[in-house]
Amino acid sequence: MDKVIFYFSGTGNSLRTAQIIAKEMNGARLVSMGNDPAGVSAATAEMIGFVCPVYEWDVPKTVKEFVSKLTINPQAYTFMVATYIAVHGRCFETINTALHEKGTCLHYGKALRCVASQCIAYEPFPPAKIMVPIAERKAQKIGKEIAGRKRRRYPKMSPISKFLYPKMMTPFLNIHQEYDKGFYVSDACVGCEVCRKVCPCKNITFRDKRPVWNHACEGCNACVVYCPTKAIQFKTPDAYIKLNNIITRRLGLPEKRTRYHNPHIMAADLMKDSEDAQ
Repeated sequence: MDKVIFYFSGTGNSLRTAQIIAKEMNGARLVSMGNDPAGVSAATAEMIGFVCPVYEWDVPKTVKEFVSKLTINPQAYTFMVATYIAVHGRCFETINTALHEKGTCLHYGKALRCVASQCIAYEPFPPAKIMVPIAERKAQKIGKEIAGRKRRRYPKMSPISKFLYPKMMTPFLNIHQEYDKGFYVSDACVGCEVCRKVCPCKNITFRDKRPVWNHACEGCNACVVYCPTKAIQFKTPDAYIKLNNIITRRLGLPEKRTRYHNPHIMAADLMKDSEDAQ
């Protein structure tokens, strides 16, 4: 029986969650959503999962595009786990709508709280030594439910989130292409290309042995947290400064913040699948 979990992961929380679920399922293929969906069909899969973080109260754009183009078995048991910290927003509705267009729906949906890791904006919270073990145990429980093909209604976007979305999230979406203009490298860069290889959006190329960001960034910060020499830095882009809201006023340089990634996920884990997609 073919079982597959498609994941999007920047700092490793979602990949680690997918690994735990796959183990509870007695094995499943793990496939990065950074791949071309045409080359990773799930047309014969009997269990299909999606694991990804919540960005701007929704799934990342890369995830939306991947699922919309993916060929799946409409008879399969489908599930989704979203890693988040505070607001899951409309992420489940987005994926369920995409699946409806393919003749199926989400049979199971669960939001899993993990360490919030936007290292350019704030310190990781809750503390990893507390939150990671909790997330591990909850992921195991989720995996057991999925292995048993349990049906669980996904959590829907709250009325408050719907009301606040246009004011709090839409302004960021409108300037999203400006985000990676804040990245730059210090003299510590050794041209190892780890940043390119861990980027789930294939947004980084190299010129003169230095990374170049090509404005298709999701803000996952994998390049920052997995840089072995901490050479990748960030300054707040002008477009974000002009927003002048409480969130952008709190953005800070990553060298002043802890560079968190899930302790169970190394750069090589993220690179393993992406190498096949280069």
